[in-house]
Amino acid sequence: MSENWLRSQRQTSMTSTAIGNLYARSNSISVSSRSRRPSWSDAKKVWDAGDEEENYSDSHSQILKKLDSYYRKVKRQILAFQSLTTGLFPNHLEPDKKVGHVVENVFCAIAVWSLRQCYCKIDNDQGRAHELGQAAVKCMRGILNCWMKQAKKIEVFKNEQSTKDALHSRFNVFDGSEVEGADEVGQLQICAISIYLLTLVQMITSNLQIIFSMDEVTFVQQLVFSIERAYRTPDYGIWARGSKYNTNTCELHASSIGMAKAALEAMNGFNLYGDQGANWSVVYVDVDAHNRNRTTLDTLLPRESASKNTDAALLLTISWPTFAIHDSTLVQTTTRKCIRKLRGTHGFKRFLRDGQYTDLESKDHRFYETTEMKKFDKNECQWPMFFALMAIDGIFKNNQVQVDEYLTALNPLLRRTTEALDTTSLFTAINSETNSPKSRPITKEQQHSCSSQDISEMMAHYYYVDHSKQQSSTQSEGSDRGSNPPVSMADSSEILHGNFFLFGQSVWIICQLLVDKVLTITDLDPIRRYLSPSERPKPNSRYSSIQDSLRYQYTPNMPKLVASPPFDSVDVTFSDLVIQVVAISESVRLQQVLATYGIQTQTPKQVEPLLIWPPAELVKAYANLGANKKFGFSGRPDRPIGVLGTCKVYRICSKTVLCYPLTFETNDFYVSSDMALLLDNIRSDFEFITKCWRLKGRPIYLIMLRERHLRGPQKADLLELLTQIRNGKISTSIFVRLERLQTAISSACVEHLDFLNNSICTTLDWLPAVVHEHKSTSEVGHYKSLTDVSKIPIIVEDIDYNNHEFKNQRDDELREFINNTDTALGSLTKHALATYELYRRGGLDWMIRDNYRVRNHLEHLLKEAATWQHWAAIRFVSSLLHKVVDSLAPSVTLLLVRGKTVTLGVFGYEESIIDNPMRPNEIFKIIYGENVFNRSIFHAVLLQELLIDVSVFMSTFPQLFNGILKLRLGWILQAMKLSLEHLKNDVDDVVTLNTLSPNEIKQLLYFVLTTDSQQQTLPGGEIDQRSSFQKRQMDGALCRVPSDFFEHIWSILERTPGGIKLCGIFLPQQPTLSDMTDYELNFSLKIEEMLSKISDPAYRCLVVEMFELINVLLKRNAELCFSQTLDADYLIQEAVNLFQQQTNSTDPYKDFYNLPIQLVGGSTGYMVRVIINYLFNVNLQKVDNIDLNLGSNTDICKIS
Repeated sequence: MSENWLRSQRQTSMTSTAIGNLYARSNSISVSSRSRRPSWSDAKKVWDAGDEEENYSDSHSQILKKLDSYYRKVKRQILAFQSLTTGLFPNHLEPDKKVGHVVENVFCAIAVWSLRQCYCKIDNDQGRAHELGQAAVKCMRGILNCWMKQAKKIEVFKNEQSTKDALHSRFNVFDGSEVEGADEVGQLQICAISIYLLTLVQMITSNLQIIFSMDEVTFVQQLVFSIERAYRTPDYGIWARGSKYNTNTCELHASSIGMAKAALEAMNGFNLYGDQGANWSVVYVDVDAHNRNRTTLDTLLPRESASKNTDAALLLTISWPTFAIHDSTLVQTTTRKCIRKLRGTHGFKRFLRDGQYTDLESKDHRFYETTEMKKFDKNECQWPMFFALMAIDGIFKNNQVQVDEYLTALNPLLRRTTEALDTTSLFTAINSETNSPKSRPITKEQQHSCSSQDISEMMAHYYYVDHSKQQSSTQSEGSDRGSNPPVSMADSSEILHGNFFLFGQSVWIICQLLVDKVLTITDLDPIRRYLSPSERPKPNSRYSSIQDSLRYQYTPNMPKLVASPPFDSVDVTFSDLVIQVVAISESVRLQQVLATYGIQTQTPKQVEPLLIWPPAELVKAYANLGANKKFGFSGRPDRPIGVLGTCKVYRICSKTVLCYPLTFETNDFYVSSDMALLLDNIRSDFEFITKCWRLKGRPIYLIMLRERHLRGPQKADLLELLTQIRNGKISTSIFVRLERLQTAISSACVEHLDFLNNSICTTLDWLPAVVHEHKSTSEVGHYKSLTDVSKIPIIVEDIDYNNHEFKNQRDDELREFINNTDTALGSLTKHALATYELYRRGGLDWMIRDNYRVRNHLEHLLKEAATWQHWAAIRFVSSLLHKVVDSLAPSVTLLLVRGKTVTLGVFGYEESIIDNPMRPNEIFKIIYGENVFNRSIFHAVLLQELLIDVSVFMSTFPQLFNGILKLRLGWILQAMKLSLEHLKNDVDDVVTLNTLSPNEIKQLLYFVLTTDSQQQTLPGGEIDQRSSFQKRQMDGALCRVPSDFFEHIWSILERTPGGIKLCGIFLPQQPTLSDMTDYELNFSLKIEEMLSKISDPAYRCLVVEMFELINVLLKRNAELCFSQTLDADYLIQEAVNLFQQQTNSTDPYKDFYNLPIQLVGGSTGYMVRVIINYLFNVNLQKVDNIDLNLGSNTDICKIS
């Protein structure tokens, strides 16, 4: 490049209006921002997302000059810091510049790659496109090599999800090793792996080769395994701080889950070798894991986590670079919340009360003390980088107003530096004042200096509140300026010391490339993440691709009325997805019987050569995915295949395989033996598929029909469901089509499992797994119609394992009884109790006879009990065998992400609290540990049933749990027990929870949840005959509180300097109010923890009523406050004493519980008197003259 050309360019840069924008407050130079440059702001249109080839107004030479300018910027501001050995970029805050952060490195690579995308459109690029592309590849491979050195961690982490086994997010930039002296604090960042995988797909799609070998392909597949459970993995978040309290506590972050969801969508079916790759270099994603991440993200948004109401990291999640969601309402709600709560004059706060980098933060200790959070309120650092992100978001949305707004706000915040053309002297600051974000006028000396140097705009790391300068300015100005001095903001001074905030600088360079129109949004997002999935280019149809729900939805053209209300503007969408149902009969005899009723079915023999597998066999096949002996990797973790995964067709080693859902798995938990529950689960599966199917092609749902399904009282319900399926409509929103399997497969979603090559298939024996035709020999003769099927009697018999006839018998007597007595219906209970005694004395492996152990006999009893539907025996034996439902862990996670806490235990005893997602083996230890199984054998299985039912209702009817923050399952079982006793028609009725079928348990739970203690009629329309005591017991057992109850406690605490005391637990006013906020979930959980110490449900309900009364009194009388500690137990005790004095009750507490919730003649009147007395700190006798019989005078609570 000639010297004359360089000199002319420097002169041009000095005379352009862009330089004028750099130095404001000059009469001859306008104070306009970069957003008003003629190169883009005067255009009639800004950015058209569908325009692949933008017609630029600049000439070819001007574009080359722009690219050359950006090339020098990238070389000096980004690539100058790249490590020669690893390709990583150091973080400017780390000592000796030896540590690089993964997230920051990925954004540096994106910035370099973005400029490479610009040069790819130029024929004579002087080799710069290749140079920049290889620099980006070097960084991406550097991160990959660092992680590959920790291969042992990822093998453990994909199964355990523990912080100590997480891949590190910080490395030594010189040799790629772990940071010396680093621990696991802040290392677990799901977002770091996710954004790396997403960027990997973007770059490979743009024809960069990053993955070189099959070993690296298997490693990337393992990375996918590690983020599939992001929905249940608490991490430290993108800021590596964990919760906002900075106490080394991980929590679920919506931003991490959203980035993982986006990465899974991008990786699904993607070939890591690019267009030149073969079938074995393809990455596979569990579609059910993706769906769990999607539903969890939709549930969490617009909240970031339990401690963070919102977070600026959500901007990276809902917009560029991830575009995790495309629900416009949710995107707008989240964005507006971030802007409303986090936007400042100098950038966005990361989250509220973020103390990092502030001058108030103590440098002496790593984590915060419990009393530190309040001082960071309204003193958080502000990050100007997010203004650039919002400008990029406006470009993707084609919103010029938004781009103008944020570029105008960002322009005075940028630091101006001069870049010498000599690379040995990098940067010299032009602005001498570091505390002022505003540009200074150009002087003649500066203009002369600029003739040989380029002006660069540098992104400041953050702006902080400079309290020292603020205090000195306040003292100098005197006290006459008022009590609210102006906030003095100062920027971080890393630029003056030659250190750059590479994360922010990379974002700013990308923003400039987009603003100058040398980079288009399709260059920056080659896989079109910014488009909804249904509008993106269709990938290779050989592998399943995640589409969008809009593909199956339509909005009918409804004529609007002239005087339509405001809510009529909401679009109503309907799903037109058709679920293809294939009914498989286990025998020809069953097929013939169903054919007489017009139900078309097929036998396994008739669908050949198509194979039908149990879902467990597909898990075994997937165990070969990503396996690698060099790394020591096993394949896919042993996780069950969900209903979405079983609705796909699989091509395995030239064979076509289908799987039936877990709903029909007979080896699963005993609930599959309940026909009524099975039918209900089938309908739930249909509803779930209609709502959550996102794959290309129609789902195929296999219904496995067995002869035992026609026994029992539910056979009419089965025929009704099959008739609905034959007619094609289950409900107004669920459409099905009964098909032959050979016909349905043509329009199905097909997945080719190419990783199972012929060498693997020869070592595996698939034939025993195939479902074969069943030939029954259990019944004498053959039935030809449903009337010939033997009937099953209804059994209602409980088992008392504490007092029975075998308790004191010898071991040989027990063995003799078991060996010589038939396991008929009449002796099932005796067999169970006799075997229990042997189990209690010797365990499951104790011998009964040769090669026949206690375990074997219990398995035999379980089958017999399932045949006769003896539910007490089924539950008792299943608990002794330590049976566990496969989907317990996902059910717990579903409840936790809804903001609930789960406890497992027996009513009246200690409970185990689950406030973070747990692994299945951890839940198993709780259920069959000291607090559950050792207390009650039946509770070990009943709690599992209840947990599954609660999670189902939480998904379908979340409003049932309004006011219930902590789901104490043992207490809910107690509420169901009380309700069952109330519903009994006969005193001698022997029906208990143990004798009810699983479906009856589910229906009883629904009845309990829908019965409001305040209503006078039950859900069926009958008059509620329960007493006030029973209603309080029910509400207390459900742990339900009124709406805004926790906000009311916050208001009470603000008026109670002495704090609140309940059940011996003291809640101080400080630091509670300083560390937390009223809208914070953690505060609600803290109050719920205090209420959980109450052992009596009715007493708990009374405490809640009392706090609501206190809130009303304080709200109506703003001048009142408690001068002493608010002791809730003392107030209730005084109210009960007052009641006893006036009524002479012999059982005052029970009689007080039975009082109606009303002012006159009820519990409210007594509690109001005690509260008023406590507020004024006077003796009770002084207010005895208050007349509580004032009719309906509800204003008695009003004092002033």
